[in-house]
Amino acid sequence: MYKCVDAKGVTQYSDKPCAAGKGKEVDIRGQPPISGKLDSYGSDLGAAERDFRGRQQKREREEQQEAAAAAQRKSRCANLRAEHQRWTSVARVRVADSKGERRYMDDEERAAKIAQLEAGIARECR
Repeated sequence: MYKCVDAKGVTQYSDKPCAAGKGKEVDIRGQPPISGKLDSYGSDLGAAERDFRGRQQKREREEQQEAAAAAQRKSRCANLRAEHQRWTSVARVRVADSKGERRYMDDEERAAKIAQLEAGIARECR
């Protein structure tokens, strides 16, 4: 590289020596990339394009998977909230035992079920 200064004092850089002879050769080196490596595709732009498309498709798949997981979490959250509402809105809960007979659930069992639902809500409904 050459550094040239014209009669008006304007500095220009060029890959050719200065026309007027004023100026000198300077050593300008490019800075290495932050990653420490320089990937060059050379003239194979098709490979660069394929790599780019592959990364783009991977990112889109990941975004779709995240959206699906968020929708599932939202659905589980809504179900847990609805069940919690049912368990807390009634005074007495009737359940069937192992013989199929109906009985009223005692307060300790009901409190344990409500605590379980609240833990699920805390976990799923962030």
